[in-house]
Amino acid sequence: MSFAEQELRSQFEALEQTARHIIGRREELRSVLGEVRSLCVLGCGSSHSVAKSTARQFAQRCGIPAQALAAGDLLVNFDAYQRTLTGTALVLLSRSGSTSELLAAARLFRERFPGMPIISICAVTDAPVAELATISVELPWAFDRSVCQTRTVSNLYGAGLLLAALKSGDGSLLADFDELREKSTGFCAEVEEVTDALAAGDWTSSVVLADSGSAGLAEEAALAFKEICRTPSSFYNLLDVRHGPIVLVDRRTLVLTLVSRGDAALQADLVTDLRSRTDHVVVFACGPA
Repeated sequence: MSFAEQELRSQFEALEQTARHIIGRREELRSVLGEVRSLCVLGCGSSHSVAKSTARQFAQRCGIPAQALAAGDLLVNFDAYQRTLTGTALVLLSRSGSTSELLAAARLFRERFPGMPIISICAVTDAPVAELATISVELPWAFDRSVCQTRTVSNLYGAGLLLAALKSGDGSLLADFDELREKSTGFCAEVEEVTDALAAGDWTSSVVLADSGSAGLAEEAALAFKEICRTPSSFYNLLDVRHGPIVLVDRRTLVLTLVSRGDAALQADLVTDLRSRTDHVVVFACGPA
């Protein structure tokens, strides 16, 4: 079994540990989050994709302005972002906690805005990023040895979602994490036969579609197709795929669609359009299908 497969299979156990760790530190974290009036989330590569979901979750659940930036973008163009960062807290997402662009951008932020909170979330203890942070969340059980991040990604996403729940006071979301491992065991057993059949299909490229707070995570899923199986892949918002990209969806395309609890008719119409182009359409539903 490869490192990537081991890490995929252990991600829900790791998420359970992540939830226990963050909920156990909830008062300490709330004291820092209480000062946050706007937010910028930084990451590189996979962590930048997750940062987009984290920012969206904070904006939607907490009602505060939140944006995600690639750490390299901020590092190169810091002066251009100066005004948008004024009065903003920083969240740093990283597997290693030692990515050079992230550290350099965070140091610049600390120099320019010495009084603003920095929250770091990484999968290594005593990482360099922790030295720059007001508060550090370290998740060593989520560290991925494989180059292609899987377990780390889901745990960075889960940690960001938990922080948004703490700030917004969403107790129901915190409770959902208590059931995650139990529910995931049954889910994985049910879908494994289906995923094996899909993997053996005659598709040669993939498209991943999602909206809202799941969009950044889905963007990372598209990247995983490139990194793990070296297959051309793309990410789009659901209805946005119609505006040009759909012309490349053909019978050799696998389409993974995360259907939200939003307008069911609009999303169903899109799935119908996609199924007219390819038989390889998988729908993940957040509610009754």
